[in-house]
Amino acid sequence: MIWSFDRQGQRLRCEIRRDMDGQFYEFVVTKPDGEEQTERYEDPSEVIARSVDVMRGLMEEGWRSLSSDRLAY
Repeated sequence: MIWSFDRQGQRLRCEIRRDMDGQFYEFVVTKPDGEEQTERYEDPSEVIARSVDVMRGLMEEGWRSLSSDRLAY
């Protein structure tokens, strides 16, 4: 799953995906400058909880979801 955010013309992306081997879940944040920050999890509930926390923080910092369905946390 991929979520895109915008703030003052800058774009940021959050993604939950499986790793290449399919053993772990990854939460990847791609910053406006292209830098990627990746965290790995074995438990899907952990990666979901982490993504919710990060995306909530982004919205509190003024980032706006670009998806048609707004995240309402």
